[in-house]
Amino acid sequence: MSLVGAWVVDSADTRARAELGEVLLEFGESGDLLYTIREPGGDQIIKLRYEIDGSMIVTDQPSAPNVERTAYSISDNGVLTLAFGGVPYRFVRAAECAS
Repeated sequence: MSLVGAWVVDSADTRARAELGEVLLEFGESGDLLYTIREPGGDQIIKLRYEIDGSMIVTDQPSAPNVERTAYSISDNGVLTLAFGGVPYRFVRAAECAS
């Protein structure tokens, strides 16, 4: 299963919702990653570059270079798990959240 596409915090992951808030991750085919934090006063968008290294997503922010490595997996039922600082957070495809 491909990482490319839009992902949002899994509504069933109460820890992720409490600690991350309303987050949208958009992984592009060319290695672009938009990390959008949705807030009442307006969205905060962080533009990153990413590449896959085994089971790790390696990101860098061109405007403030700092390489980060995040373990990831995608389950058979399509749930993306990202381990930020070793803490797992679940994401689902953005289209699955539309109701």
